[in-house]
Amino acid sequence: MAATGYRMKYVDAALKEQKISERSVNRLAHVAKHAPCGRFEIRKKTQELWDSHEVRALEERGLWTVEWLEPGDESYEGGWRILHLNDVGRNVLRKWHDRGRTTTVVE
Repeated sequence: MAATGYRMKYVDAALKEQKISERSVNRLAHVAKHAPCGRFEIRKKTQELWDSHEVRALEERGLWTVEWLEPGDESYEGGWRILHLNDVGRNVLRKWHDRGRTTTVVE
């Protein structure tokens, strides 16, 4: 499915207004279905490489909980495992679907 460029506004865990892309919502949907899931599991299943920066950004916005696997990795660029969606992530996904938008999740 090609990205439409559609973005949706939401309020993050810090109560700051943010925008989320269709690509990021598809990532939320994948985690909702397959969590916990790590970098290599996701790459094997989806053929996509999820960037650590993107994973960290969505974690900082309160969308999901991430376990960073490499001790002393202050920059959070090493191995990671997404444990689950948080309330904000579940609400964003629900709001996305309520607006009639679909998500693409690789089985």
